[in-house]
Amino acid sequence: MSSRHAQRAFRRRPSALILALGLALGLITSTALTSPASARPTAQAADPLCYADAFSQPPGIGNPTALAWWRVGNRSTGGYTYRYWMVQDPTGSTWYYRSSYVAKCSGDSLLSSTEIPTSDGFGTAACTSSADRFPAESEAERYVGQRASWDRGYISQVPFRYWQREWFSYATLRWVYSSAYVVRC
Repeated sequence: MSSRHAQRAFRRRPSALILALGLALGLITSTALTSPASARPTAQAADPLCYADAFSQPPGIGNPTALAWWRVGNRSTGGYTYRYWMVQDPTGSTWYYRSSYVAKCSGDSLLSSTEIPTSDGFGTAACTSSADRFPAESEAERYVGQRASWDRGYISQVPFRYWQREWFSYATLRWVYSSAYVVRC
């Protein structure tokens, strides 16, 4: 092979190499762009605490019988929806109050859930009124709703009233969730 011929062949190789690299890069890019959705991070799955009005929980550890979850109400504040739940368990044909929960939701996705303490509130404003209360200028207690249930030790169903505490953020000029409580009335 003459030296002139070798120079032409050498000049063609970089072009061929660049072409091959370009094709490979194109294939990699198109494959990455058309990869299946399962390869990308997905949003949290929908949770019944964030979209249902009621559901049952099968027996499991800590609950030998099925439990019934009933939505009492919800409030939206600070860009989230707080959904309130009463949990009941059966004894014979009677469903008894077991506990209460609040679920923090973003759309149908559950961000967190917390058991709410229950206290006796007979005769208090929490049992006799559903008006918002303002214990301090930047604090509020807002009525969410109520649900009646049988409670052990009582001869009839008892109403349980749900309240949400909020505080006013001067930084964002919005009310923000603080805590929740339930009173047995």
